[in-house]
Amino acid sequence: MDDSRKLANKVVLICGIALGVVAVVGLVVVSRSLLPLIFGAILFAVVLNRLARKLDSWIPASLSRGVRISAVIGFLTLLTVICALTFAHSASEQIVQLTDRVDASISEVVQAAKEQPIIQRFSGDNPKLKSWLPSSAQSLGVAKNFFATAFGVLADCLILLILACYFCFSPQKYRGGALRLVPIQWRERLDALLDESSETLWRWMVGRLLAMLIVGVLFGAGLALLGIPLPIELGIFAGLVTFVPNIGGIAAVIPALLLASQQDTTTVFSVLVLYLVIQFVESYLVTPLVQEHQVSLPPALVILAQIVAGMVFGFWGIMFATPLVAIAHLWIKQLYVEEWLETRP
Repeated sequence: MDDSRKLANKVVLICGIALGVVAVVGLVVVSRSLLPLIFGAILFAVVLNRLARKLDSWIPASLSRGVRISAVIGFLTLLTVICALTFAHSASEQIVQLTDRVDASISEVVQAAKEQPIIQRFSGDNPKLKSWLPSSAQSLGVAKNFFATAFGVLADCLILLILACYFCFSPQKYRGGALRLVPIQWRERLDALLDESSETLWRWMVGRLLAMLIVGVLFGAGLALLGIPLPIELGIFAGLVTFVPNIGGIAAVIPALLLASQQDTTTVFSVLVLYLVIQFVESYLVTPLVQEHQVSLPPALVILAQIVAGMVFGFWGIMFATPLVAIAHLWIKQLYVEEWLETRP
């Protein structure tokens, strides 16, 4: 009777564990678009907490930790607003000129195409040619998708900022809740591992900020020497998008190329060469040297992580793929390699 009861208890326990695993996997699959936002909020919360600690020597000790964090958030918000307003004010005139130039270029290309005999032959009431042209309904669908995507990104940014503020102001509440989910004998080790993870995220962010600063300064200075409008603003934009390794650099050069197209082909080629040189310096000199002293990650692993994270989690997966790989590398090294593989006889 006792054996059958033990067997029944084991069966119930195994079924419960299996159902729990299935439930967790299902929850992860359903909410996979939210997971990178949570990780990004943790990353920014770690950075804000570290910056608040740096203010200990400047802010009186009588002020609470929440005041220090509020001061950091307020300063960063003010800096962001000032940069955005400055860029918008400086870029408005250039955008109007660029739009006029693009419209004129498109009109010239269309007019030249219409004068070609082969175009004249297939123009008119040719139904096959008309079928290639997008209809008004298709154009409206593209516009709806664009605005829906833009609104979704803004909503995701708002969620990320709100979560980061909650994690930043009361980290022990969430950390203590996570520790209570594991057995007592594991809590001390997990607590130490969370400290190391926080240090890893901070060192990765410092290294990334240094790379962003170097790229922004070099790109802005190069554009100023080439006579491209808005060199400071474009340098700041290039530095910001460098946050995403290997992919952000492509977005950095597009506005500069558009502004260079207002001048001549030589200027466009010069901007492209400048971009390639800076990308080479950033990818093969700056980032390896900085990350070697901050977080040691193989470049191929970073690229593969971005591809996989983009396929699974979308845009935000690409954005936070590198720090996620840094944390995964730390946990695998600490828990699997050092404490299991290398300690087993």
